[in-house]
Amino acid sequence: MGSKKAPSSPSTGKNASDPVKEPKKECPEEKCWTKDAEKNISVNSYGRYFKKYKNDGTEYSYTFNKKYKLVVPAKSGGDIKVQVKFKPETQDGVTDEDAASAKTKLVDGVNTHWNSKFTLVAEDPECPSKSFKIVYEIVWVESGQDYTIKIHDTYPREGLSGTTMNVAKDTSDWVYAHEFAHCIGLPDEYSYSTEDETVKYLKPDGTLDAAVSAPPFKAKTEADATIMSSHSNNTTKKRHAWNIAIEAQELLTSKLGREIKCKIS
Repeated sequence: MGSKKAPSSPSTGKNASDPVKEPKKECPEEKCWTKDAEKNISVNSYGRYFKKYKNDGTEYSYTFNKKYKLVVPAKSGGDIKVQVKFKPETQDGVTDEDAASAKTKLVDGVNTHWNSKFTLVAEDPECPSKSFKIVYEIVWVESGQDYTIKIHDTYPREGLSGTTMNVAKDTSDWVYAHEFAHCIGLPDEYSYSTEDETVKYLKPDGTLDAAVSAPPFKAKTEADATIMSSHSNNTTKKRHAWNIAIEAQELLTSKLGREIKCKIS
């Protein structure tokens, strides 16, 4: 009998198309997600979380400085916390009861419109992924605040200007929720001019998402209306939590020493 020819390697033999794949080497469990992480975030949200464009496609140039604290319990587990420190200041005609009501409405607005909406998934190249609910928390302080809330007897149009949120005694929960979103870096999805504009959010991978229409006015019943575009609309999208994914991804990569990728589900 003649000698037999050794068979070809599966990666080089006839009709083979793919190289042999080595099994994924799993990181030992005790080496996965070994550290919790937290950071006081202080960023210009424009160009980091989103960009905005004029009707002719020209990009705006803005500076929106935002501050909050991010807590990621990668080791201990639980919810990711986004904490914003507010100092309330009452203006003429505002009682202690009015101030207490305003504080309650901010907390209720955030709980109703932002909490329990998003899950962040963190992917480690060597370990199983981990999922976290995102919880937004209001922290009341008398100093060292991220933002000051000035509570007025009346105010023509509530809004955030720099680090000051101006509101009135009768400001609604919904308006507080919308303005809170600006505090953590989300943009208005409407135009400040008389022309239609667009907003593009940055994804955690650094690429720009598809353009979001931003006309001067968008009815809350329109199909693409959201809490950031139309008064009294309660719709949130995954893009509204990409800012947290961006920061968590950067924080965990730095803390754990290998590239972590985060997404919103």
